[in-house]
Amino acid sequence: MFITGLIAALGMLFLIFKFGIRKVISYDIFFDIAITGFLLWSFAGTYSGMMAAMFGGMLVSIVLFVMKRTMTHERLGFSKRLKFPYFSFGWQEIQP
Repeated sequence: MFITGLIAALGMLFLIFKFGIRKVISYDIFFDIAITGFLLWSFAGTYSGMMAAMFGGMLVSIVLFVMKRTMTHERLGFSKRLKFPYFSFGWQEIQP
């Protein structure tokens, strides 16, 4: 049960790393809920499946929380500039 949850969490974390972890950890709550919900849906049916899904969701949540507190990350937003165009929309770096 715990090994299944660990493998599922590692698989989801590898997919997150493919998206670009510096951009994903700014929106960690959304990804945490989405991954835990997907794992619950995919392992539904047995008690051990639900426990594996909860364990995997917990591991993903812990990893994203620690990464957000320790890494420089990027968030979408507006930035002001003195030249035309005065506003630009893009990724902004945020220090931990």
